[in-house]
Amino acid sequence: MILNMKEQKFIRCPLSYLVILALILCGCVLSPKERTSSQPTLVSVHSTEELIQLLDKYDLWHLEDKNSLVPVVIKNLPPDFRKIKDKTLRRNIFIHTILPSILVALAEVKKERIHLIRILNKIDLPQSIDLERLRKDKRLSLAEINFLTNLTQKYRTTNTTELLKRVNTVPLSLILAQAAIESKWGTSRFALEGNNLYGIWTYKRDGIVPLHRDPNAHHKVTKYSSILEATRDYLYNLNVGWAYAQFREARLKTNDALKLAQYLVRYSQMGFLYSVKVKKIITKYHLKQYDIYAKQIDPYFKHLNLCAFTHLGDTD
Repeated sequence: MILNMKEQKFIRCPLSYLVILALILCGCVLSPKERTSSQPTLVSVHSTEELIQLLDKYDLWHLEDKNSLVPVVIKNLPPDFRKIKDKTLRRNIFIHTILPSILVALAEVKKERIHLIRILNKIDLPQSIDLERLRKDKRLSLAEINFLTNLTQKYRTTNTTELLKRVNTVPLSLILAQAAIESKWGTSRFALEGNNLYGIWTYKRDGIVPLHRDPNAHHKVTKYSSILEATRDYLYNLNVGWAYAQFREARLKTNDALKLAQYLVRYSQMGFLYSVKVKKIITKYHLKQYDIYAKQIDPYFKHLNLCAFTHLGDTD
């Protein structure tokens, strides 16, 4: 289980009234054409049979061949998922069920990073983002200033170097390995009842009480509305949590999941053995083959109507 040091609240697309307000505030108001553009739809499934039908219908088995946005993102794993006896088949279904959610979440972070770098280059990469001074700077538009304001609040720093460390993606093979470990390949109670694939704890939010929790403990396992929301939370925690500062530092030098796994000793009470386990899962199940998917997220990045404020974290 992850020792979660940060609590955050998420606002999800598709647009709600709150998200529309956030879009207006951060200068990401959409044109009528953009508002009607094709967006992935979150789809709930109620049985493994229904899940497989969706995977077949939208050919989610071969996302590496797609050059356009997939029309659906599967919201949950079905209650009978653990009844699949063939473990190889179950692993394959698990991976291809959660891949669209991972790609969308990675695309969101990638878009934030690209937009951030573009703005910082316009103001000569300052050491610190002085929002008061920037509001008087003619080089930036109001939308760009609002974007920086929202992003520094979300990622909890105005230091430019630190912000660039935090607004960054995670290797897809590493995400898959941790999801496999923490959810037991999608068969855990927390995965099936709360869409929690990443073992994230909470002390504030809606959650599931572990059956064998110590009587003096107060944590719960976070309950999410979708796999996508859980994946956003996972990425945010790695990008902001104090326990992963070394991970973010190492990520500046490499995007190799096997090398980065050694910096996840604080993700679990297992410590060093957890890093070993992550590396073993990546190698044993050849998960690095899926890293190519992350290199092909341009369809998601280009067409998703995203904004840096779509899942703003609450400050502690």
